[in-house]
Amino acid sequence: MAEKKKKKKKGKPKRKKIVPIKTLRNKLDKEFNAYIRERDKVCFLSGVSENLQCSHYYDKKASPFLRWDERNAHAMSSATHFRHHHGKAADYSLKMFLTYGIEYMVKLHEDAEKFYEPDRGEIIRLILYYQGKRRELK
Repeated sequence: MAEKKKKKKKGKPKRKKIVPIKTLRNKLDKEFNAYIRERDKVCFLSGVSENLQCSHYYDKKASPFLRWDERNAHAMSSATHFRHHHGKAADYSLKMFLTYGIEYMVKLHEDAEKFYEPDRGEIIRLILYYQGKRRELK
């Protein structure tokens, strides 16, 4: 007895699932934060090289234009980062002014006031950009 071949159902071709923009933003955050830690290698304030995190001078939610701006981000040890967010923000400000100068800080402040809503393509471009920058550091 000959076996009958099953006919494949002709249906709609499967579409690729679109990655939610929130997932892409999270991936970009991880890539950007890892790049900042690898770029700086030590805490911006204490010089410690263990337990580094990425700290933003201007809060990334309050100032979305600076969320993925390298001028606004520095590596900090977890202990220093915690202190920065709980009453020691002046230390960060002083170090920023002493390191970069007033013109830099004024420009950063102006940019903090800007609104920025990247589209899907821009987020993907930035993910690839920071992956490439991390490879260059290694």
